[in-house]
Amino acid sequence: MNRASLTILVLLGAAIWALTLSGHGWVLPLSFFTPLSAVVSAVSVVILLWDVWLWRLGLLHPWPVSRPVLRGTWRGELTPAKGEARTIFLVLDQAFSRIETRTFTAESRSASIAARLDKVDGEFLLAAIYRNDPDLLLHDRSRIHRGAVCLWVHGPDPTELSGCYWTDRDTKGQLRFERVSRQLSSDFASASALAARSA
Repeated sequence: MNRASLTILVLLGAAIWALTLSGHGWVLPLSFFTPLSAVVSAVSVVILLWDVWLWRLGLLHPWPVSRPVLRGTWRGELTPAKGEARTIFLVLDQAFSRIETRTFTAESRSASIAARLDKVDGEFLLAAIYRNDPDLLLHDRSRIHRGAVCLWVHGPDPTELSGCYWTDRDTKGQLRFERVSRQLSSDFASASALAARSA
């Protein structure tokens, strides 16, 4: 929410509050609205803190916040419909209002173009559309491509994700992940190091 929208929302709330008080016989001076700018700034800070950090506090789960905290590095197994299973790492960068995915294998990396975490049939489902970039020297056998992934979230404090993927190269397969750290890795090597330390 930008500052203009937030200002309108706070002003609307203040106006409703003032009208309610007036209906109860209060006489309010125009100075009642003087702190508007300060209130908007304070609410902006609270919303930012909530979005980035506060909502993840354990004491707020599972009520009033039911959304699971997935932020961190996850080690998994990618099993294609044709071919051998291989190790893959999933890194989830999550705020209350958004979630972004990155994956790393020994030969490629991908990043989400769009991603959502929603409740479906009583369980949370992470769905994303991504772009995959294989290492430059492998482009002759593995071209840049796009794909989609759906991962079911298991439990309110999840340690496991599972689901499937498919791509515009007509490939598909299954995925299963286990959380190895709440830290965010930047590549395959750093994710492997985190996984080794957690073993």
